[in-house]
Amino acid sequence: MTGAADRGQGRSLTAAAPLRPVETLLRRPVWQQALLVYALTGLVTLGFFSVALRTQGRNPWTGDERPTLIEFLNFWDAGWYERIATDGYPAVLPTGADGQVLQNAWAFYPLYPLAAGDLSALTGMGFGAAAIVVSVLAAAAASIVVLVLFRGFLPPASALTGLALVLLYPASAVLMTGYAESLGLLCLAFALYLVRERLYMWAIPVVGLMCLSRPIGVAFSFFMLAHLIRRFRLRDEEPYPAREVVSSWALGVLSCAFALLHPFLAYVETGSPTAYTDTEAAWHSGQTLIVTQWFAQAENLMGPAGWVVLVALLAGLGWVLAVPGRRLGADLQYWCGAYALYLLLFFTPQTSTFRLLIPLFPLLALLALPRGALARAGLLTGFAALQLLWILAYWVLGGVSVAGPP
Repeated sequence: MTGAADRGQGRSLTAAAPLRPVETLLRRPVWQQALLVYALTGLVTLGFFSVALRTQGRNPWTGDERPTLIEFLNFWDAGWYERIATDGYPAVLPTGADGQVLQNAWAFYPLYPLAAGDLSALTGMGFGAAAIVVSVLAAAAASIVVLVLFRGFLPPASALTGLALVLLYPASAVLMTGYAESLGLLCLAFALYLVRERLYMWAIPVVGLMCLSRPIGVAFSFFMLAHLIRRFRLRDEEPYPAREVVSSWALGVLSCAFALLHPFLAYVETGSPTAYTDTEAAWHSGQTLIVTQWFAQAENLMGPAGWVVLVALLAGLGWVLAVPGRRLGADLQYWCGAYALYLLLFFTPQTSTFRLLIPLFPLLALLALPRGALARAGLLTGFAALQLLWILAYWVLGGVSVAGPP
């Protein structure tokens, strides 16, 4: 097996990565490759934030003073995480004059603020600095897992390109900020790897942590249902021993329970069964809708033509998932389909849309299929430029009022 792998890597080096620096990098252990790519792309992102910081004026977080870089990286939702770490969650939901639930901490999951708060308490550093450390470390670890995932269906050089595209994806800039996306990405990528390797029992605690980091547990439950159906359907072609039947179904059932854990805790603490969904709705229409919110937003933005554009986009996504998506392997293909379905059902399009697409990271690997060095450089440059635009458009704030998180 080692000889075959070496021959395969040699072919990929010759065909896809003729440059000697890349060839040298590919001879290093996978974890070193991932960390080097993460470090290089992280420096690019940090440079973009430094440029954007120069344009930041008066703001709700530091007032008239120009923020420091640490303060700048803790704009927007990071304040909610600090509030959770210091004050916990509210036992009474805040409401407006109309009785509707207002924005509050229950919209944010507890694992990230608890980790950052504990690090702050242990080291004495401020919460903002601790949050950045947690994000950077989690993103570094996630880079290793993502690269391992990509090497399962891509040549080594293409897998590296895929990882770089994930890290330079415009909204991936939040992986360096006081947001929970880094921790969520690490847990998600690790869980997908464990399921792909049929290590279901090991995946149970990882999925539990994932469901306490970001609201993606429902989508993971959809994915596990598709995975279990496929394993049962192909049981004559792919061995499905009793041990894996038990462990895979245990993971499937527990993933459903884990997905409801945070909403259940909100119910127990506040006494309202809809505490979590009402809180989420406070960030957009004030109502919990299913599917129809996409069409309403499309019409608000583009009039009647918005429906046509939305249907075309959904059809295009369906084609990508069904045709090129097969290159990802069944598990990653199913995950992307499950998460897309979850967003369509429950998410209301808003300024955070690009950020919430990060869990679809396997699709970026399709852009990294073997191609020339010039094409790869063009892709990476284009993604980097879009990341700078995302930071300038969504992170910088010159005013003093904040309507909601980006």
